[in-house]
Amino acid sequence: MAKHTQRSTPVAVIGLGCFFPRATGTHAYWHLLYHGKDAITNVPASHWSPEDYFDADPSRKDHVYCRRGGFISPIDFDPTEFGIPPSNLESTDSSQLIGLMAAKTALETAGYGSDVDFDRDRTSVILGVTGTQELVIPLSSRLSWPKWKKALKDARVDPVKARQVMESLADEYVEWQENSFPGLLGNVVAGRICNRLDLNGTNWRRPHRPRSSYRSSRGGCRCGEPRRCPTDREKNSPAIRRIHRPAIP
Repeated sequence: MAKHTQRSTPVAVIGLGCFFPRATGTHAYWHLLYHGKDAITNVPASHWSPEDYFDADPSRKDHVYCRRGGFISPIDFDPTEFGIPPSNLESTDSSQLIGLMAAKTALETAGYGSDVDFDRDRTSVILGVTGTQELVIPLSSRLSWPKWKKALKDARVDPVKARQVMESLADEYVEWQENSFPGLLGNVVAGRICNRLDLNGTNWRRPHRPRSSYRSSRGGCRCGEPRRCPTDREKNSPAIRRIHRPAIP
């Protein structure tokens, strides 16, 4: 039986970028921790209304029995800074936008800003991203119009009035467009970062809940090993195409 030998790869954290509840950026986050402040707040009006969904009875269907949580503060985002047309913002999930800002900040704090020359072919993006993004809910809800139509018809609502009701309901949800599909995919979070920040290493995401952060961090550490994370150019080689993604147990 072959003896298993553990190997250790030195890892250095040289840059950070983060967005936490009541803490935008690392300085605000350390300040929050140092002073022991509570980042848990009531649900902001920009999210959902407790009057609609809260009920102290945990068994009541389609309701929640909690009205407090950790919510990221509003963030100013300039789409032109990343070459994104403003008209595409509505169809782009917030995780992709926040990911861009966090990655850019991490590079800058590490000393690798846009004006610095470094080996971009060896710079990879590996993220822990959940399977369902925020944008999925309004987009899928908008596709429920056949059910609205049937319910209104069964209730014998006047066809003209029913059409007005359906249009009003549809306006509450994000409209489908050609950018909707890439805008809601979790794996595009890493790909968009590489594309917009001109990083040519590998990019992928770990969707496994609740260990996605751990697994992506481990994947990043293992990319320090030789030939674990080849560049896009190397991945076109038949000899290396089969190992373009680290095998992480």
